[in-house]
Amino acid sequence: MLAYVVRRTIFSALILLLASAVIFYIVSLAGDPLTYLRQNPRVSPEDLARFTALYGLDKPLWQQYFIWITDFLTGDMGRSFSQNTSVNSIVAPRVWPTVLLMGSSLLITILIAIPFGVYSALKKYSALDNAGTFLSFVGFSMPTFWLGLILQLVLGVYLTSWAGVRIFYTSGMRTDGGFVDVLQHLALPAIALSVISVAQFSRFQRAAMLDVLSSDYLRTARAKGLPQRSVYLKHALRNALMPTVTLLAIEMGLIFGGAVVTETVFAWPGLGFLLIDSLYKNDYNVARALLLIAAALIIFFNLVADVAYSFVDPRVSYD
Repeated sequence: MLAYVVRRTIFSALILLLASAVIFYIVSLAGDPLTYLRQNPRVSPEDLARFTALYGLDKPLWQQYFIWITDFLTGDMGRSFSQNTSVNSIVAPRVWPTVLLMGSSLLITILIAIPFGVYSALKKYSALDNAGTFLSFVGFSMPTFWLGLILQLVLGVYLTSWAGVRIFYTSGMRTDGGFVDVLQHLALPAIALSVISVAQFSRFQRAAMLDVLSSDYLRTARAKGLPQRSVYLKHALRNALMPTVTLLAIEMGLIFGGAVVTETVFAWPGLGFLLIDSLYKNDYNVARALLLIAAALIIFFNLVADVAYSFVDPRVSYD
């Protein structure tokens, strides 16, 4: 196991290094990061030359990348073009809101999707299973931004008007709010982010569970007289979770992409909203740092999924 983890870690590091070069190059194609300064009549040519030298924009692109990735590996993500301050100081306050939103969305997904997927498999073609299938297709078909706007309108505006008291907030997050205030701000974006994941996970878990229920070893377990609870939970569910572990690990990395849209719709002060804002302002060093963080999350959680296989299924061995 240790040798496998070491090999995968080295391979993942090489993939991440390649991803960093691609990210740096693609973001550089967007244009001149000092465009907003060049359009400002109060900025002199001498000031432009000073900023160009300060940010290393007078060097070839490969040298800019080498300086950027070297600093990044030492913990320095560069300087912001628009705010003239370190990217670290801009990114750091945005980490907790994104972790809170992504964690809440994943928790909602796991608590709803996996039990419902298992129940749908055990009660195949029942009224609840058919209803779940219909709702899953509805969840798949709803764009996140559209769902977010509907939640803001129905639960943020209409419900407040009907109840006469604010229950859910439609945007932002107070840094000095208490637990209830955080929940009021968090509820709508977490629901919007988790709906598609719940639809995806529940159908995936149902299919995996149905496949396991028809296997030979399950029939053998029933023939031995084991209780149904033991057959379903100890034998069937454990093996049916294998594909879900893979999907969950990939989702934990990719959910950042959904958070970009959700945070923008709800003005949630996280990394996703910061990414859109930095691209809009041509603040490329911030955008590069955030995209590389997203790539690192995807690679890391894929590694976690591979290692988790041996714990979910003892038949899997990497020795």
